[in-house]
Amino acid sequence: MNNFLQYDLVALDAQYFIRGHVPEWDDKMAEFAELSAQRHNLQNTILDISYGDQPRQKLDVLIPQNVRQNAPVFVFFHGGYWRMMDKSQFGFVACSADAVGAVTVVVNYRLLPETALDAIVDDACEATRWVLSNISDFGGDPSKIVLCGHSAGAQLAAQVATRVGRQFRAFIGISGVYDLNPISQCFLNDIEFLNRQIIQRFDASETVSALPCRGQFAYGGQEPEEFIRQSEEQASFWHRPGSASSLTAVTDANHATIVEQLKDPTSQLGQIIAEALTS
Repeated sequence: MNNFLQYDLVALDAQYFIRGHVPEWDDKMAEFAELSAQRHNLQNTILDISYGDQPRQKLDVLIPQNVRQNAPVFVFFHGGYWRMMDKSQFGFVACSADAVGAVTVVVNYRLLPETALDAIVDDACEATRWVLSNISDFGGDPSKIVLCGHSAGAQLAAQVATRVGRQFRAFIGISGVYDLNPISQCFLNDIEFLNRQIIQRFDASETVSALPCRGQFAYGGQEPEEFIRQSEEQASFWHRPGSASSLTAVTDANHATIVEQLKDPTSQLGQIIAEALTS
């Protein structure tokens, strides 16, 4: 397994500069927004439910037409390096959960630099507590929650599994960024949101549920080495009683097309989501 210390500053910046590896990134985000708008237009979609007092402390609930009784619940946190993107671009992820009759919740949270990382983690936890307390009103079973996130959203979902103090059915990290040390040393920390205390508070090796919770980690085969390392390393940490982990390389996928697979329940990642929700 590689170590980020092998890179000089220029090389480390390149590892985490997504648009350098995915030049079509902006086009993909536009496609995601259009796919999500199509899913939002279906019946039983409730948008912009508040879980706090701030404008971005909102979430969407997407209920499939074939919703199960006491349905499993898929809670998704978007990426964007904690500083960009919006839940409106990711409603399409419900398509994989829809296929097995599960309720989907897509979460917004406050963003850097206006909000510190510890408060952003608090938002993710508070949104999940809202789900635990209220999802039964939408046909979901709070004892059947699968947490999922993409990129920085995977770090947030993993923090929820670690900090909320409830047992979750599974955690699924898609191309996650868990180790904050390299983030603190590359261009992403130009706004100085990371310091030694924050890195220690959210230490990747300690970001594991204390309660039984399966961990499933996936990354794209076309992603930079650092994203592969991040998933490999976090999967190796995810071992506590009852919490086995698995690691999947999604063939021919990059940092955008891996999460795009959630529009297709028959895709490699779509099947991982379905299995987690129904097993």
